[in-house]
Amino acid sequence: MRTLLCLIVAAALQVGRADAQTGMPACFGDVATVRVSQIKPGGSVQGFLKAVEAHKAWYRANGVTDNDIVAARVFVRDEKTGLPTKYSDAEIMSFHLRPPAQSRTPNRNDAAWQAFLKQYRDNSDLKLEYWACIPRFQH
Repeated sequence: MRTLLCLIVAAALQVGRADAQTGMPACFGDVATVRVSQIKPGGSVQGFLKAVEAHKAWYRANGVTDNDIVAARVFVRDEKTGLPTKYSDAEIMSFHLRPPAQSRTPNRNDAAWQAFLKQYRDNSDLKLEYWACIPRFQH
């Protein structure tokens, strides 16, 4: 029992040191880049979703398999009732879970990287971007 406790404390200290080196607070969940994007006139939600898939595919093609990128459709609420009535065609959110450090993403700015960035730019404007620590979900 004492050995287990010592191992847990040592692991916690290692997490603290690593976070102190990066300046980020400890995250006992998943770090995520959360983005809110505005769909451009002439752009589309479908085009944005294709950019998300191309973005994720770029990471897989470059050997990064422990991250995930998902998009979330935003509900539009009825002004009177406050209840969701449909999905927004003007706004969308994306979540990049466990984004790798730049040092772990080789070939940045290659043709495939530029292609998915162009898909994002053609379909949306970034409104807000956050880094967040979110709980790990058990499936």
